[in-house]
Amino acid sequence: MKNQNKIENPFKKIIQEIELPEAMKDKVINNVNLIKLSLELSELFLVSIPDVVFNFMETEKKKEADEDPDNTTEDNNDYNIEKDI
Repeated sequence: MKNQNKIENPFKKIIQEIELPEAMKDKVINNVNLIKLSLELSELFLVSIPDVVFNFMETEKKKEADEDPDNTTEDNNDYNIEKDI
């Protein structure tokens, strides 16, 4: 039963004595490198940069909260003053 579920390795069916031409090897390596590059670029733009921006915004919020413990800014104070008048 186990042998029926086991998938055969197709690379074992390839004739071992025949070697691929260098041009084919180079093409495969170039394709693999292109895939790796595209994955790294997508990670950079979809994961790393948004993470940096998020962390930067959180740091700025914390700095503002530390500078103004009452959570009132000058803009809010101006609004409150105008509202009172």
